[in-house]
Amino acid sequence: MIAEPILQPLLRFDNTADPDAFRDQVSACCFDEHGRLWLGTDELNGLSCLTPQPAAASGAPSFGAHRYVDLADALDLPGGQDEEIDIEGMDHSAGRIWFVGSHTSTRRKADANDSERKQLKSLRDVRRRPNRFVLGFIETGEESRSDPGTWAACVAQLPIAKRGNKLSEALRDDDHLAPFLRSQEAGDGWPQLASKENGFDIEGLAVCGERLFLGLRGPVLRGLALLLEVAVDDSKAPKLKLAQIGRRRGGSRRRYHKRFLALDGMGVRDLCWQGNDLLILAGPTMDITGRQTLWRLHDPAALHDDSITRQGPDLEPLFDLPFEPGGDKAEGLAPWLHPRGASASAGDGQPGMLVVYDAPVAGRKLGKDGVKADVFRVPAGQGQAPGQEAEDHP
Repeated sequence: MIAEPILQPLLRFDNTADPDAFRDQVSACCFDEHGRLWLGTDELNGLSCLTPQPAAASGAPSFGAHRYVDLADALDLPGGQDEEIDIEGMDHSAGRIWFVGSHTSTRRKADANDSERKQLKSLRDVRRRPNRFVLGFIETGEESRSDPGTWAACVAQLPIAKRGNKLSEALRDDDHLAPFLRSQEAGDGWPQLASKENGFDIEGLAVCGERLFLGLRGPVLRGLALLLEVAVDDSKAPKLKLAQIGRRRGGSRRRYHKRFLALDGMGVRDLCWQGNDLLILAGPTMDITGRQTLWRLHDPAALHDDSITRQGPDLEPLFDLPFEPGGDKAEGLAPWLHPRGASASAGDGQPGMLVVYDAPVAGRKLGKDGVKADVFRVPAGQGQAPGQEAEDHP
């Protein structure tokens, strides 16, 4: 079933010299405790903050007064401040905006204006992107409400070393993921797996206390997508570290759990909570326009050790998003927070979910700095009353 949006909020990236750098590359979103909408863009090293505005001429909810929080100076970036961190997942919890980079390598594009020989040479070039191994948060406490620019002073991150961070180091010995992480170290001229080619690629983030659920666009293994569950220790912030989350057979420590999911061969594009359930925005792993589906995973925080969940009562497709050839790539998902109140309701007692898009089609753009997002009605999950706040997760 293809769903139709019930609302199309207007997002305005005003107060900037190049609005298209923001509205054309939205990659993640979340609301904070003050009703502000935060957005990530995958080719910039910061976050956008939009505040509720008077309704648009169409009557749709509107967000604007754009402020950009540049994180380059506050983060430890081994690739330098000019290399992007590729923020692909965001979530808000306990006064913090958490964000995660894609942790990917990238293959150079073949420019159709170049000679065929040069294009073939370009396609051999796969580059490690150390800045993309970012995982951290900024605080949105009372002291920073008046000036978003001060948030950059309240940043914590998992340190990035030569080969990545502690998460990628732990995964280099994993039974399923080691080949994908180790391929990133192959070096120039050697085979590597890049993002959008079933390479390792984080694109979703959902926070549950000290635990983080990370959704992988790739790899998809024999049709099964993957979530990683980790625990973060912030006792020595601004430096974060991974905490022990479990033990292997034999007593050795674990720093992550793996949750394999049967999502019809799709990879994870974003995550968010609805009560105790996790909503999963899924789409193609490869660099193509294709089916985009919203799924519900029942109570993943109750799972123990590694797991495989197949379609059934605990994992169900909810609906497909409208298909637009060549654009409207659904990248961000968040419980809808209406600007006139702190309700996750879509207007009729049913929860609503906000979806934002990378590469928006022309009909989604308004004026020189506006772009429309979508709000979809989402049925309440197991054990959740209609209208229950989505932040009631564990």
